[in-house]
Amino acid sequence: MVIKDILDSMEALNKLNNAHGMSSVVAFRIGKNIKAIEGEVKVFDDVRTKLLEEFANKDENGKPIIDKDTNQYNVPADKLEALEKEIKKLQNEEVKVDIKKLSLDDVEKADLSPRELMSIEYMLED
Repeated sequence: MVIKDILDSMEALNKLNNAHGMSSVVAFRIGKNIKAIEGEVKVFDDVRTKLLEEFANKDENGKPIIDKDTNQYNVPADKLEALEKEIKKLQNEEVKVDIKKLSLDDVEKADLSPRELMSIEYMLED
């Protein structure tokens, strides 16, 4: 699985995490999956932040400039393409996560959309 798969599944995982009426075993598996995935997301976010800091314009002290209105790094237009390329490479990085498998019956109570179901396909078994 690649990091992008994990990022794309976060909305569905949050919905699953807040669903009521699931068995304790299913709730446990969902919790374990979320915990395992959160570690990968944290590492991704840390590296992405370092990339943003590296590509951002710097102030007179060499610190990255963050726009006060948008709270986003001020990246010059001529560096945006290179930054996006690096972030895409990072998102396509393979990771190994110990995923507890779930069935469609297990997640039925969460009332996931087809798009949400597709995003968690990696944790569904036939």
